[in-house]
Amino acid sequence: MKKIITILGATGNVGSKTVKHLLGKGHTLRLIARGVEKLSAFKNESGVEIHSGTATDSDFLSRVMKGSDVVFLMMPADFTAVNIGAYQDKLGLAIIDAIKKSGVKKVLNLSSVGGHTEEKTGIVAGLARQEKRLNELTDVDVLHLRPSYFMENLLGNIPIIKNMHVNGSPIAADRAFPIIATADVARAAAEQLTSATWSGKSVQPLLGPKDYTMNEVTSVLSNAIGQPNLPYVQFPFDQAKQGMMQMGLNESFADAYIGLSDGINHGVFNLEKRDHTSTTPTTIEDFAANTFKPVYHSN
Repeated sequence: MKKIITILGATGNVGSKTVKHLLGKGHTLRLIARGVEKLSAFKNESGVEIHSGTATDSDFLSRVMKGSDVVFLMMPADFTAVNIGAYQDKLGLAIIDAIKKSGVKKVLNLSSVGGHTEEKTGIVAGLARQEKRLNELTDVDVLHLRPSYFMENLLGNIPIIKNMHVNGSPIAADRAFPIIATADVARAAAEQLTSATWSGKSVQPLLGPKDYTMNEVTSVLSNAIGQPNLPYVQFPFDQAKQGMMQMGLNESFADAYIGLSDGINHGVFNLEKRDHTSTTPTTIEDFAANTFKPVYHSN
């Protein structure tokens, strides 16, 4: 059935891939982004509307959302934000206000594993607060997608591998936790947006093909790039924070990512149930060969 679908964050890793899955299906796709240049690939596609504006502007959001059959929401990062938690709350409240003003009744919300709690989840704590706000809406059906740690996050380790000849992060070497490719998140999102059969308030975990340790991940990545036996190093939190800030992240973002790593180390992100509905197909071997290796050699 053809739908009017609004997508916030349509330029991101998940949003852009979700759009590609929905193109050519007869839907009207209302794509929201701060910079329309990143949506230029979609501007001539049939059924696509491009809307440029600020996601914290509830009036703008409500105008775009109004009349939509379903809205795909997420909380795009603003790396200029001095306080990431305050920014997430400002954005989250604007989204809630826009839903109320627009009269939208179906919401697909991109959250994260760990979205059940604000304790030891770092940057995900803001997503947990947004889940609570969405769950308090009356007469709005909300499905929270809770994907696990993105495989694409590993692309940020390329400078470490090239400059230090190790793979490293604050995550413990032997802590197994779920890791997922954003392509699998997008595929699941597109399927849900197409059917939009959920009712009430519910959660759908997305956990990748299996749980991996960083030792396992490093072994796969190092073989893919032709550097077998590359070691994995767990960086102390203070050293990791300093490194992130040297790479350009502000202190609030660095602390938020340190908090995320601490939560992973404590098993907070291993609490969702793994079954056939939450297990997705792309393996770390697939990601290493098809995504990590090309990006590594292109830099």
